[in-house]
Amino acid sequence: MKIDQHSVSTSLLKLLNKQTDLNGHQIDLVDGFVFMLKKIKNHQKIRLKTKGQIHPRFWKSHNRAFGYLIKESEQEKEFQQLYQFYFQVALLEEFLNIEDFFVKITEKGLHYLQLTKEEQLELLFQKIWGPLSAEKI
Repeated sequence: MKIDQHSVSTSLLKLLNKQTDLNGHQIDLVDGFVFMLKKIKNHQKIRLKTKGQIHPRFWKSHNRAFGYLIKESEQEKEFQQLYQFYFQVALLEEFLNIEDFFVKITEKGLHYLQLTKEEQLELLFQKIWGPLSAEKI
């Protein structure tokens, strides 16, 4: 699945909107993505379930860290879209590298972790809406 501004579903955007605390400092879109990269960095490599999917155990720790309580299969499907979005963006941007059935963080991924939160968020927004040019504004 190639990520472009047309491949992000409205249910994923709705999920992110529900999870965003407008009074807090946590922005789930970028914080969850950074969490994924940092966890892979800390473990050095993470096992894949298939060539294109991180093992579900990995995401359970993500859900606990963000306080997500997934009780219904419909909610689980929504979160699967989020996980797939994170993983596909990381692969597309070459933040992660797949070797055999493991995924590792790359130098580009380590560099992304050094960016400001605003720069990190901008990259993810570009994957959702595409780059904004002056002519579009």
